[in-house]
Amino acid sequence: MKKFVLGVICGVACMAVTAANASDAIQTSRQVVVNGTKLDTPVQVTSDGTTLTSTRAIAEGLGAKVTWQEETNTVIVSGGAAPTAAEANGQEASFVSSLLHGKYSLNFEVISQQVEGHPDTTVVFSDGYVDVPENTDQQKLFLLLLVDQMGGISSSTIEFWSNKELAQAYVTGNYQVDGIEGWSGLNARFGLLTKAGGKRSLSHILSVHERDSVNVGMYK
Repeated sequence: MKKFVLGVICGVACMAVTAANASDAIQTSRQVVVNGTKLDTPVQVTSDGTTLTSTRAIAEGLGAKVTWQEETNTVIVSGGAAPTAAEANGQEASFVSSLLHGKYSLNFEVISQQVEGHPDTTVVFSDGYVDVPENTDQQKLFLLLLVDQMGGISSSTIEFWSNKELAQAYVTGNYQVDGIEGWSGLNARFGLLTKAGGKRSLSHILSVHERDSVNVGMYK
């Protein structure tokens, strides 16, 4: 998610503090409407017609998160309004086209087919995943195309990693617990394929304890 500082709006908010004590700031019935919703926040208008109101109210009205960073005396606004349906569809189409035309690497490297403590498990590294946009549907599509190349691997479990060094540490057991959720390096895993009998199960791994099933075609 993008993180940006709204310098212009923050400047307006700072001006509001000064203008509140100035003779040219007057109370008014002017309203501020964001995406069709009237903001319930104080509004002032200076003698030159400038509208002064809350940075937080405007940012949150646009669906953004506002935080205060005391050490740098900075207001930080994260995120923003979600794209429209047309914009989202355009982004999806652009990604699929880029994927099919080779913009994203589907190369992979088998790190090991013997993982300490995890028998019959193959660990695969793919360098292309980190370039995929942070969109779960697009990440799942990338994973599906990558898995399609795993026909020559007979292991019952295949793990997909986006960081080669962390994958190597994992297969040798050369790592230490460094957080309340265990080893943070596990966050470099992005996919898990399991095979049992004639059934295949594919999961998109979002974090150490969070994953989504990919239910399409042969994967149930």
